[in-house]
Amino acid sequence: MAMPIDDEPCPRDLPLEWRPTAVPHTGAYALPRDILTPSIPFLDVLRDRVSTIGGPVAEVELASVLWHSMLLRERRSAGRFGIGWESRNTPSAGGLHPLRLLIIPIGNGDPIGVYEPERHAILLCSADERTVRRANEASVSELTGAKAGTTVQIVADPTRTGAGYENSESLLVRDAGALSATICLVATALGLTSCAMGRTGTEICRRAGLWEPFIGLGAVHVGSRI
Repeated sequence: MAMPIDDEPCPRDLPLEWRPTAVPHTGAYALPRDILTPSIPFLDVLRDRVSTIGGPVAEVELASVLWHSMLLRERRSAGRFGIGWESRNTPSAGGLHPLRLLIIPIGNGDPIGVYEPERHAILLCSADERTVRRANEASVSELTGAKAGTTVQIVADPTRTGAGYENSESLLVRDAGALSATICLVATALGLTSCAMGRTGTEICRRAGLWEPFIGLGAVHVGSRI
C-alpha cells in the first residue's frame, strides 16, 4: 500500500505574498517570428530523439525551439494561489511556471540573455558576455565535447513555487525535467540535435548577472545536424 512520504510538497493553506524579480538586462533582441512548424508525427519524434551534439544553430531554428517550448496558451491574473496561473506547452506544478531560459551560444556574435516569451525576444545579458561564454564553453566541452551550438540554461525562481507550496523544492526539479524533455523533443521535431546536461548551472547564472532568488536547474545544449 502506498504511504505518505515525509516532506512531500503540498499546497499552502495561506499562500505567501509573492512579487516577481526583474531580470537585469541592457536591452532586448527581437527574434524572428517566422516560426518553423514541420509536419512530423509525434511518435516519430519520440523514435528519433537521441542525446547528441551538432553544429551552430541558425537564428530562426533557435527562435522556433524557444517559441514551441515556452508558448503561453492562457493566463489568469489570480489563479489558485493568487499569484497568477498559466497554461504553457510544458506542464508546471500549480500552473506557476517559475522557469526561464538563459540563452548562451558558443562563439562570438550571437546574443546572450534570458528569453522573454511574451515579447519573443532575448533580454540581453547585463554582465560581461566574454566571462559567461568562457564559463559555459568550458562546461559544455567537459560534459558533452561540443564545440558549437547553443546552450539553453534553465533558470528557476524558487520563491514563486514556494509561495504556493510547502516543501516545494522537488516541484522545481520536476518542472525543470519536464521543460528539458520538451526542449529536446522540440529540437528533434525541428531536425536539430539536443543533449540534456548534468549540471545545475547556478554559477553560470551568477556570471550572467542573475543573482538570488534565481538558481540554475539544468541545461540542454542544442545544435544543428552535421
